[in-house]
Amino acid sequence: MTDSELFDSTIWLEYFIKGSFKEKIEQDEVFSISSFSLFEIKRKLLKKKELKKKEIEEKMKFIKDKSLIINVDETIAEKAAEIAEEKSLGAADALIYTTALLNNATLLTLDNDFRGFDKVIVL
Repeated sequence: MTDSELFDSTIWLEYFIKGSFKEKIEQDEVFSISSFSLFEIKRKLLKKKELKKKEIEEKMKFIKDKSLIINVDETIAEKAAEIAEEKSLGAADALIYTTALLNNATLLTLDNDFRGFDKVIVL
């Protein structure tokens, strides 16, 4: 994988909740996503009591259809531990950032914790 974009959960949640980034997400392009981001997204959607289970499943299916899902494997997990220590990141952020780095992708996020990191665009 080269020069791709990996979407952080913050981008997808902003799209589903506020309708932001339609011009980016609704194009024909396929994006990358960490399997860990699927957990984060679904968990936040489940907390939104106004969303029915069917709506949440539709949203998750949409993400999966639009994305190349990159599973967290032992290489990502171990490198993420090193990056977490080096950059003072929590586990989730380190896993997602490392997934992008090891797959030569640029991380797109709304999370200011990544500001100034290599291969990250904070929107």
